[in-house]
Amino acid sequence: MTDTFAGTYYDGTGGAAHAVALRRVGLAHYAVEGEGVHRGGSIASLRITPRLARIARTVEFPDGARLLVAHDAAIDAWFPRQGRLEALVDRMEHHAQVVAVAIVICAASLGAGGFWGVPWLSDRIADAVPVEVEKTLGGEVLENLDELGLKASTLAADRRDALATRFRKLAHDAGGDDYRLEFRDAKSIGPNAFAIPGGTVVVTDQLVKLLGDDREFDAVVAHEIGHQRNRHALRQTLRGSFVAIVAALFTGDVSSAGAVVVAVPTFLLHSHYSRAFEEEADRYAFDLLARENESPHWFAAAMNVLEKTRPERGHRMSYLSSHPSTGDRILAAENAAQVFAAAHPDLCPNGVCPGEEETECEDCNDDDESPPTSSENLSCSKPDDDD
Repeated sequence: MTDTFAGTYYDGTGGAAHAVALRRVGLAHYAVEGEGVHRGGSIASLRITPRLARIARTVEFPDGARLLVAHDAAIDAWFPRQGRLEALVDRMEHHAQVVAVAIVICAASLGAGGFWGVPWLSDRIADAVPVEVEKTLGGEVLENLDELGLKASTLAADRRDALATRFRKLAHDAGGDDYRLEFRDAKSIGPNAFAIPGGTVVVTDQLVKLLGDDREFDAVVAHEIGHQRNRHALRQTLRGSFVAIVAALFTGDVSSAGAVVVAVPTFLLHSHYSRAFEEEADRYAFDLLARENESPHWFAAAMNVLEKTRPERGHRMSYLSSHPSTGDRILAAENAAQVFAAAHPDLCPNGVCPGEEETECEDCNDDDESPPTSSENLSCSKPDDDD
């Protein structure tokens, strides 16, 4: 057992360094002797820092003095009850296999945290956000969107009123009487619709003009109501802004969370929902349309109309740019339409609901800004079999 160690002593009151020797006296005491330094006491009153690579160890005295000694494992025998865990870690750090396993475990933990942990925690944070706070956030988001290029709607007032009436009925039946519909002219964005946190659904004039039947409009806003009911915009943005949220939680700087306000418009215009969120909103739309005695076929019809604009205009539609693929979503809607038809034989004789047998023709694609509504006769409808 080594009884003496050379080191550098600092008395804790000044910066002067003293070359000294730490010597063991008996079994339980020590003595420090060197350039003007003479002190002793019980070894039990001392503390030593754990080993870390080849960094010098520090012996701490009760009065704040410190003694730096070389990285010598032998001094651990003086402190048998201190640093056991650190000593184990130090030994493990010297084994390449253990280090490799630790790296794999860390990488797996980070991956699992990103895949499951971040979404779970983000959703818990979103659930804890009061509705009034979310509405305030939504108001700021809409202002930011307007600054990014959304303009006042140019649709005729009676057209907006008619669509707003349809929206209010859907929102009421979905339990969202406080939801509101906003129209915006957005030539740079094109035909689009998105749900803003707090209950606002924005629909562009370009989308209204593109859709050929108001039941297609119902399907689109039903999908957005699905996003609202599940707070998808807030949850998805929190997941993307998780670093800012963590910084706010750990530093107490709530202003860091303000990044969410900036992130939401960017997310709505340039990103897309996760596969799970889109599928959840789609299913919600199918159910809501069925409650309104409208076939989910109209969701598929709206998707088909939107799909035709994508190659020509290159817009990254919230409906078309995300997973699952557009084809999968249309297929899911048509499958839901078949279930609806089977459950409503009075509305859908022979398994075909009114309007589903309609086909397009060039005469229907005129430049009229007010497309025919569901209450109007479409001149290009395929005649009924009984005619």
